[in-house]
Amino acid sequence: MNIRHHSYLLGCVLALVMSGTAMAQSYYEAAPMEGYSMDPPYRESHLYHNDNSSSVNADSSWVEHDSLPTGHQTYVIKKGDTLGSISKKFFGSTRQWKEIARANGISDPAKIKVGQMLEIPTTDREAGSGVIYRQRSRYIADPATVQTAPEPAAALPLPPVTQNDDAVLYSDAGLPQIILPSDKPKNRGKSDHHVTFNGLTGLVNTFAAYPLGENIFSTAFGVIWNKITRREGDRLKNGEDADYWEFPMLMTYAGENFEVAFKLPFESYDVFAPITYNFRDGTDSGMGDAALRLKFTSQNDDMASCLGLGAIFPTSDIKIGNTENDNAWEVFAGISSKKKEGGNFHVNGGYQAGDGNTSHEGIFVNAGFEYDPNESFTFMGEVNFYNRINSGRSTDLTLGMRYHVKEGMSLTLAAPIALSNDMFFGYDYRLQGMLQYHY
Repeated sequence: MNIRHHSYLLGCVLALVMSGTAMAQSYYEAAPMEGYSMDPPYRESHLYHNDNSSSVNADSSWVEHDSLPTGHQTYVIKKGDTLGSISKKFFGSTRQWKEIARANGISDPAKIKVGQMLEIPTTDREAGSGVIYRQRSRYIADPATVQTAPEPAAALPLPPVTQNDDAVLYSDAGLPQIILPSDKPKNRGKSDHHVTFNGLTGLVNTFAAYPLGENIFSTAFGVIWNKITRREGDRLKNGEDADYWEFPMLMTYAGENFEVAFKLPFESYDVFAPITYNFRDGTDSGMGDAALRLKFTSQNDDMASCLGLGAIFPTSDIKIGNTENDNAWEVFAGISSKKKEGGNFHVNGGYQAGDGNTSHEGIFVNAGFEYDPNESFTFMGEVNFYNRINSGRSTDLTLGMRYHVKEGMSLTLAAPIALSNDMFFGYDYRLQGMLQYHY
């Protein structure tokens, strides 16, 4: 009886112990202590293999990362690119230009060159640049993350962001935009050519064989002044004085290989020459003789030649001087060089004839040279010869300058100097100026 009673007690004790052990095991699996694990969970980590490694070696060619590594892309600089525009292309913003500059060791972003290859840091690994392997690793607890202060960015100049050929825009967050002038100002437009004081394309008085441009209309207003110093070769006496003014209005239309020019001058004389010319009050003014000219051109990349016709219509407004005017016509021809850079030569001449006694009848010959030192100025030199049957002869050396104010607009200044002059009203020099605009 005692033995059975003890055996029964012993069995109960063993059952209680086993039940407690099972409950403890279940408890620890359900709620382990922080930082400890009986059977810890797994997390997935990434191992990247170096493409240059020939074998898988955990100590040398394998590197463990918690996220994808930073790869690189390459980009070849094209015309018009800047670090700002390249940053915009890859990152959607110009603010990452400094990272691109540091990745490529660029100290001056304004001096990048066309054809230069850049390494573009990105957050995406390019396809085929490496092989991704995965393994399951065990851990107990993540170590505390240590935040390190970022290194200060190197001071670099602002990158130029080119908007167009006219200006360069420098900008950055929080900074005002500053527009600087372009290295190559747009003082020249689709036509580098302008008109003479007779309305045809050319220099001061020497016209060019090529036209003004294709489908271009030009308007110009000029002023010409000279001191009259002789009459038919005889110099005015002491105390005598005379002035001449002309205000030409010019309209020109040019096509691809032709040109039409119209000139309408307003003239004014003020002559006091009682001994030489028997004039005490030789004041006269009015509209001068109008002229219409048509020029046809044949041209290539190096040379141009032209042939033209003209008509002159006297207005009979001026009664002083040689007033025996009549309608006149003219024929003219010329040849011009067309250099890509530097200057151009022009030679041309023509013949004028009338139905009767006209002051325009005779010949004229012009030879000129122009030179462009930069985008804003053109310097000109000419020799102009006129032989009028009823008005005398003259030979002028003409020096001029043309300032290109802006696209399509120019200001021409010139000073013809008389090498010889026995015209009806002769002069020693002239001053000429003209403002013209074409569109």
